[in-house]
Amino acid sequence: MKTPVAKCEALALYAQIILSKYQQNVALTAVAQKLGVAATALAGAQAAYVAAVRDIVSTRAEVKWSDHVSDDGVRKIQRDAESADGHKGGRIASAILPDGITPIVKPVGSTQCQAMRDLEGRLEAMTSSWPGASAAYQHIASLRSQYETALAARQAAGQKASNLRAARDLAKEDFLDVYAEATARVKAEFPRNKRIQDLFFDKVWDTDAAEQSAEEEAEAGEGSGQGG
Repeated sequence: MKTPVAKCEALALYAQIILSKYQQNVALTAVAQKLGVAATALAGAQAAYVAAVRDIVSTRAEVKWSDHVSDDGVRKIQRDAESADGHKGGRIASAILPDGITPIVKPVGSTQCQAMRDLEGRLEAMTSSWPGASAAYQHIASLRSQYETALAARQAAGQKASNLRAARDLAKEDFLDVYAEATARVKAEFPRNKRIQDLFFDKVWDTDAAEQSAEEEAEAGEGSGQGG
């Protein structure tokens, strides 16, 4: 299972080429076809998983941006309230931001979204006493909604990658079963003839380090999309 998918594909191709040299052997022809089907399924599952991991990167960027613009939005509300009061620590600013902006802008993710919802409630309560409260409410509500959408997209992308990774692992298990079947069939067709048996199969661990590290990077990338 630790063999990189790209190496599995190479092993299958190598074996298929040698198996194809024995077209007169029905058993070997059948296992070659079965190996090709399993290798194709594994390649497709891997491609889908890699694409899903790549999508996580996009959703993480959107979450980061949403956090940035939301923080700026809260700071703008503070400036507007202080401007309406005519000084810092006035009635309006104290009412809508009783603890300042830090409890809102310091958290990230769902915690910040909840703090923004609380701010929306205070702004809504101020609409009758501060003319700017309604516009401020709409602004914060819009930013919070965008933030929550970004968080949901990231969560969905992470779940999709996790599901596709499981599907890829099942496809790899199937491939390994077929590869083992091919190995057993070759040994059955050429018993005690290791020289002929060795013709059919390439070295499993004769692979570039970069090939394996690329797959490990994909696994790490999936994990980083699961943050809060």
